[in-house]
Amino acid sequence: MRHLIILFSVLVLALCLTSCLTVESKEYRIKLKPDHSGEATIKFTNILSEADDTVDISADDFNQLIEFYLQGTQLEKENPGFHNVKKRLFEEGGVLCGEITFTFDSLGSVRIFKYDGDSPYMYGVGSPLSSEQYIESNGLLAREWMPVVFWPKDARDLYIKTKVVSEVSFQQSLLKNYKTWLAQPPGQKQRKP
Repeated sequence: MRHLIILFSVLVLALCLTSCLTVESKEYRIKLKPDHSGEATIKFTNILSEADDTVDISADDFNQLIEFYLQGTQLEKENPGFHNVKKRLFEEGGVLCGEITFTFDSLGSVRIFKYDGDSPYMYGVGSPLSSEQYIESNGLLAREWMPVVFWPKDARDLYIKTKVVSEVSFQQSLLKNYKTWLAQPPGQKQRKP
């Protein structure tokens, strides 16, 4: 019975301290080749830890960022169409940013759609199931009720910027964690900042 109470307490604590990583905005830069393969860069501006309550668990979130995304393969598992992936973290404008660059073999890997050779390129942004909202692009946004960005059928350089909207009230910057981690000797930069 004692073990059951301890297990239950641990589960309740884990649920209470649940958090996740989020960002303020994302910038997508896609360079297409004629065969619809290409290379892309996604920049994540102001990487944050967010939680449903005011307990600061940014250290745990930063460790997950390093272990699963920067040094791990979580990103590649979530996006099997990404190849030759390069990842980095950096400080810019007083916030923590991340960037991934990769190659891809098809438009679907970067969520671009093209019905046929005469159709424009299309990218859906801001669906009711998404936390991303359109900010700007070098394409044409259809309408608020149809959040699709269009580019000419012969476009080769696509750009779109979105902001991430969150209803979570407690957000903590991970810049402090990054600076602590960066100051560690190279052999100790595996985890814990």
